[in-house]
Amino acid sequence: MRHAEESFKDIADHQVLSHIHHAKNAVPFKTFTTTNSQSASAKFFGGIAFGSNVFLRCHTDQDFTMSISQVFSKGKSHYRVDDEVIVYFCFPTLGVSVPLRPGDYLLFNPLIPHCISSRCKYDDEIMCVSMYLKTAIVGMNDNSLELTQSQSQLADRFVKNNQH
Repeated sequence: MRHAEESFKDIADHQVLSHIHHAKNAVPFKTFTTTNSQSASAKFFGGIAFGSNVFLRCHTDQDFTMSISQVFSKGKSHYRVDDEVIVYFCFPTLGVSVPLRPGDYLLFNPLIPHCISSRCKYDDEIMCVSMYLKTAIVGMNDNSLELTQSQSQLADRFVKNNQH
């Protein structure tokens, strides 16, 4: 996950990173953590999902920011640029499918309907890993929590801006 986040920092638009940074300062939401090392814990993503040898039906996600999916192929310890495509990540409403080779990262907007095709070859054993940050996690999903002073100031500014 940490390697995916480093790629995320290199690939994502500055506004996306700034959005997460300011949200984290305003609301100290939880991210994926490990017990081994704080440096191995995630900085951006709050969840991780795995799927093995399956397709993912078309859906959207209520995620706070961009998500990442990566695919792996069993029995391959090294991936090459010219490896065969093992699965397609599809955006039906856009009419786009992205071929994915083992090890490929795909950074995408989870609010756009998306799905993952079945394996290109039935004999391949593949795994898809997705990393995401749910909006409910950023909002801490608890309306009974009192706002901090800085959160109240941000909320007041938001209300004033939307009244114009």
